[in-house]
Amino acid sequence: MAKTVHVSDINNVLKNDNTVLIDVRETDELKETGYVPGAIHLPLTTFDIENKDLEDHKDDTVYVMCRSGKRSERVQHMLIDEGYDAVNVEGGILEYEGDREEL
Repeated sequence: MAKTVHVSDINNVLKNDNTVLIDVRETDELKETGYVPGAIHLPLTTFDIENKDLEDHKDDTVYVMCRSGKRSERVQHMLIDEGYDAVNVEGGILEYEGDREEL
């Protein structure tokens, strides 16, 4: 069974070593709403499992976030199929209440 975490817990989770957050929303979405500080932006439409930014985290737990949790779940399963420890962030940026960075 695939792992999930609610977005309200993401900032605490990311304090742990060996964790990374991937935001798979499109660039225009990030411009509209901002993003979680420290997130790596890898848009779903151009998502590449062999991306260097992603491969650097092969041994980390990869948290995947989008607008609400649907697209991130798709990417989560792609990552799991490639051997990553991937966790879907339920609620996405719509329910995120922490600090945001702007694009």
